[in-house]
Amino acid sequence: MEFIDLNWYNNGADNCVEGIAMIRNSIRNKLIVFLLAGTILPISTSIVMTYYFTKQNITRETLQTNSNLIYQGKTNIINYLNGIHQASLSVYNDIDFYEAIEAGAADYMSRNEIVRGLQSIANTAKDIQQVYLYIAETDKSYLWTQGNIFRNETTGPKFIPPVSRTEDVTLEPTHPSHLYGTSGFGPVPPAPAISLHRKVVNAVTMKNFGILSIDFNLGVLSSICEQLYKKGEEQLYIFDNQGRVVYGPGPVGTRIDEPWVTHLLSLSEPSGSFESDSEEFRGIQMYERMTTPYMEWTLVKRIPYDRLYSNARQLTEINTLILIGFLVVVISATLYISFRFTAPIKKLIGYIGKIQSGNMQVDIHVKGNDEFGILANRFRIMMQTINNLITQEYKLELANKTNQLKALQAQINPHFLYNSLQSIGTLALQHDAPKIYSLLSSLAKMMRYSMNTSVAVVPFDSEVKHVRSYMELQMQRFEHQLTVEYDIDADTLQVPVPKMILQPIVENYFKHGFDPGQNTGKLLIASSVAEDGRMEVTVADNGKGIAEEELQRLKARLGSPPEHPQEEDSIGLINVVSRLRLYYNHEADMRIEHHKPYGVKVTILMPLHMKENGEL
Repeated sequence: MEFIDLNWYNNGADNCVEGIAMIRNSIRNKLIVFLLAGTILPISTSIVMTYYFTKQNITRETLQTNSNLIYQGKTNIINYLNGIHQASLSVYNDIDFYEAIEAGAADYMSRNEIVRGLQSIANTAKDIQQVYLYIAETDKSYLWTQGNIFRNETTGPKFIPPVSRTEDVTLEPTHPSHLYGTSGFGPVPPAPAISLHRKVVNAVTMKNFGILSIDFNLGVLSSICEQLYKKGEEQLYIFDNQGRVVYGPGPVGTRIDEPWVTHLLSLSEPSGSFESDSEEFRGIQMYERMTTPYMEWTLVKRIPYDRLYSNARQLTEINTLILIGFLVVVISATLYISFRFTAPIKKLIGYIGKIQSGNMQVDIHVKGNDEFGILANRFRIMMQTINNLITQEYKLELANKTNQLKALQAQINPHFLYNSLQSIGTLALQHDAPKIYSLLSSLAKMMRYSMNTSVAVVPFDSEVKHVRSYMELQMQRFEHQLTVEYDIDADTLQVPVPKMILQPIVENYFKHGFDPGQNTGKLLIASSVAEDGRMEVTVADNGKGIAEEELQRLKARLGSPPEHPQEEDSIGLINVVSRLRLYYNHEADMRIEHHKPYGVKVTILMPLHMKENGEL
C-alpha cells in the first residue's frame, strides 16, 4: 500500500497562493507581468494567425497555380496525341497509299506504295518507333521500323492489333512494344510504348480493309509531364479509364487498385481536387480529364502536405526566431522599466511609514519631473498643509461654535414670531374681534408651514390647507371682489407631494392676472386622478391672461432648467418646475395654457407614489 505525501501537495498549493499574492500585492510584479503579457501575447497571436492565413493562402494559390499548370499540361498532351492521330489519317489523305491498301497489295506497285506510305507516317514524328499495317483482304502485314521494312505475305498467322469493335481508333495505353509477328527477330527490343490502332475502312460501304498501328515512345510525353511536377517531392500520374498507368513513378501499363485511384475514376467532374489522409499519402490531389474521340485519360498530380506547407513553416520559423529576439529585449526592458518606475513608489512608502509612526516633519524628497516626481511634490505640499491645518484647529473650532450660536438664534426667531401672533390673537378675542383672531391664525399657520424646513415632502392635504389659509387672507383683503372654488378629489389628499408647489401658482395669479377694478376674480383649485394613473392638479383663473408670444416664451423657459435661480420669477412657476424635476425626474409635467373665455390655466401632473428617499 502506497502512502501519499500530503505535505508535498500542501507545500505546492501554498507556494502557488504565495506567488499569486506577490503579483496581486505588488505594482512592480503586476507591471512585469503586464508588459510581458502585452508583448508575448500579441506576437504569439500574430505568429499563429500569420501561419494560419499563410497556410490558407498558400493552399489557395497552390491549387490555382497547379490547376493552371496541369490544365496546360493536359492541353499539350492532347495536342501531341492529336498529332499522332493526324499522322494516322495519312492512310486516307494519301490516295495512292489508300488505293494500294484497298487493292490488297496485290502487285509490285501497290506493295511499293504501302512501303512508301508507312515510311511517310514513321517520319511524321521523331517518337514514332514502328508503323504496322495489317491488310485483312489478302491477310498480309507490313512493319516499318528504323528504316527497315518487314513483310509477312505468307499464309501463316498474322498479328492482328487489338481494336475496339465500335470505334475506328483505339489508343492502347503504355505497354511493351509489340513484335508484330516477327518471330523474335524484331528490329527493336521491347520498350515502353503507346500504340494507336486505326481501322482502315471504305467510307461508303464501311468495308474493313485492315488495321494501321503506330507505336510511339514516351519521350515527348515524359518531357511534358516532367514540367508539371517536382520529382522526389511530388507525384504525377496518367491513368486510362481502366485505372492502368500510362505515365507515373511506378510500373507503367499495370492497373492500380488502391482506394484513391478508385475514388479518382469515380469522380464525374472534368477537373477538381480532393484530399487524402492515409498512411500511404497525406496531401492534396488535383486532376484533369483528357477526353478525345479515341481516348479517355486522367492526369492527376499529388502534392504532399509537407511540400504544400513548407513555405508556411519556414515563415513560422523565421517569426519564432524574431519572437525569441524580441523576448530577450522585452524582458530586459521590462525589468529595467519596472524597477525604474517603482523605485519612487518604494521611497514614498518609506516616507509614509515614518509619518504613520508620528513623525510629521519628514523631509520628502524624490528626484524626477515625471508623474512620480509630481506625486512626491504634491505629497510634500499636502503634509505642509496638514501641519498648517493642525495649528489652525482651535481657530476653526471657535468659528464652528460661533456658527452654531447663530443657527440657534435663527431657530429662536420663528418661535418668537409665532408666540407674538398668538398673543395678538388672544388680545383680539378679549376685545371681541374674532375676525382679527381668524386672520392672525391663518397668518401664523402660513408662517409655521413655510418656515418648517425640516420637512420637504408633505401630504397634498397639507398643501391645500396652506393655500386655504393664504386665500383667507387674500379674500379678507379684497372682500367681495374675489371668489374661490375648491374641487379636491378625496383620493388625492394623502398623495405625497413636494412642499410649496401649490401656493406659488396661486400667488402668481395675484401678481400678474388679478385686476380687482374690472370684474370679480374667480379662482378654481382642483385635483383628481388622471387616466394615465397620475395625479392632476389644476389652478385656473379668469384674470387678464397672457399674450401668446409671452406664453410661448414662458413655455420654453419651463421646458429647460432656469439659468439664474435667483431671479424674481424663480420663486414662481420655474421654481415649482425645478423641484418637480428634482423629485420626479421626467415623470412629472407642468402645462400652462389659455383658460377660455379668458384667464390662465396651470396644470400639474405627477405620480401618486414616491420612494422612501423622496425619489420616484
